[in-house]
Amino acid sequence: MKLTKKTFGVVYTPAMDERAPGAMYPRVIRLEHNGKFNGTLLATFERYTFDTPYFAIHASVDDGRTWSLLSKVHDTKNGWGMRYQPHLFELPKAVGKLAEGTILCAGNSIPGSMMETDLLLFKSEDRGASWQYMSSIDKGGKAAVDHNEGERPIWEPYLYLDAHADLVCYYSDERFLKDGFNQLLCHRISKDGGLTWGSEVFDVAVPDGKLRPGMPIVQLLPNGKYIMVYEIVGIPDYPIYCRFSDDGDDWGDPANLGVLVEDEAGAFLGSTPYCIWTKAGGKNGTVIVSGRIGSAGLGLMEPGYFLVNDDCGRGKWKKLPSLNHYDSKCHFAAYSQTMITIDDKELLQLTSVQISPKLAQVAYAIGDIG
Repeated sequence: MKLTKKTFGVVYTPAMDERAPGAMYPRVIRLEHNGKFNGTLLATFERYTFDTPYFAIHASVDDGRTWSLLSKVHDTKNGWGMRYQPHLFELPKAVGKLAEGTILCAGNSIPGSMMETDLLLFKSEDRGASWQYMSSIDKGGKAAVDHNEGERPIWEPYLYLDAHADLVCYYSDERFLKDGFNQLLCHRISKDGGLTWGSEVFDVAVPDGKLRPGMPIVQLLPNGKYIMVYEIVGIPDYPIYCRFSDDGDDWGDPANLGVLVEDEAGAFLGSTPYCIWTKAGGKNGTVIVSGRIGSAGLGLMEPGYFLVNDDCGRGKWKKLPSLNHYDSKCHFAAYSQTMITIDDKELLQLTSVQISPKLAQVAYAIGDIG
C-alpha cells in the first residue's frame, strides 16, 4: 500500500482568545446507510470554551474539502456540557427501535467542577441535523487522571456492533484501583439499541496497580474477527497494542496485554491510537493504525507515521508516512487523530494541529491510496 498526500485544509479554527487548547480529539464518519445522502462526512471534536461546552457537528459534501457547521450536541441530561471524547457511529442495520442509518453520538458529560464523569448517548434520525438524548452508559467520579481523591473517572467511549448485532460501548475505567487496576478497558452491551445497558465486562485489565490500558478502538476485519487497538500508559512511550475477538465481546484473558503493533525494525506507535480497515492493498485489504508519537520520536512540524498490515493484523506491520504535520512538543497536537477512507481510493486524516503555543485547530489532509 502506498499513500500520496494531495490536499489539506481546516475543519475548525478557534478564536485566538478561546479557551486552551482550542480543539482536539476529532472523530469523523462517512454516511453509508442514508440513501441519497451517502457520502456525506460528519466530524466532531472536543471544543474548548469558557461557556458550557457542546459537541459541534461539522459536515462535508465534497469528500472533506470544505466543511460547515451542521448542528450541536448539547448536554440535555445533566446540563454540565459535553466536554470530552466525542464519538460518532452510523448504524449499519436496524438495532432495537432504531432504524438503519441512525447516527449515534457518545461522549463524556462533565461539570465545570470536574467532579463527575457521565458517558452519555444521543441519537440523530435526520443525518446529524438534530439530536435527542437516549441514555447514560455509565457514570464515574472526578475527571482527573490517576488520582486518589474519592471515586475515579471513566473515559473515551467507542461504539460498535458485535457479531450478534447488539450495540456495544467500549471505554476506559479508573474506578477499580482498590482491586489493583490503575485503569482498565471494558465494555457494556445494549440489547435495545442504546436505551439500556448490561453489566460491565473487563477486556484488558492488568492488576499491577500501575499500567493504564486506554482509548479502545474496534474494527471488524474481513476474516470475521474483530481487532481492538489501545494504548498502554505506564510502559515507556505509551505503546499501542492490539488483540482479537471472534464476536466483539470475548477478548480473551483480560490480564494478557495483547500484541505490540510494531514493524520488522521494532518501530511502534505510542498513545492515542486509531484504527480502520480498507479494502485497498490486497486480498485481505489493509489495517491502518495511527498514533500520536512513536519509538522513532518526532520533532518540530514533522509528519508522524502509520503502521499498516495486509494480513488482518497478523505478523509484523509496515511504516507508512502519515498525512498531517504537527509539533509533537505541544502536548495537545495530534491528540487522538482520526481517519476514514473515501471509496477506498483516498484517505482522510483529521488532526489537532497547533496554531499557537496554547491553541490547536482541527486540520485535515487527504492522500491517494495506491
